[in-house]
Amino acid sequence: MDASRKALFQSPYVPTVEPPMTTGTTTSNNGMILTTIELENATQFYRSETEKELHSQHLQKIRENIQTLTADAWLYQDPDKLIGFQRVTTH
Repeated sequence: MDASRKALFQSPYVPTVEPPMTTGTTTSNNGMILTTIELENATQFYRSETEKELHSQHLQKIRENIQTLTADAWLYQDPDKLIGFQRVTTH
């Protein structure tokens, strides 16, 4: 086989070790990605905690409203009685 033909069909040379500039850039990119992931996790955690706190506050306000309505219930007549509806009781 001709030497030029043999060289034409050989696999190209691929270096196995990255050049020093690429390695430093890769380390820098990995650090940035890690920082971004940590920031996203922290943001998600604090958002979740804030939503839980807001939900607890909302439930507390609802409980307070229920207690106020229950305490004032004796002041008002039954709405069904005022409208003229009668409650049907089943025995």
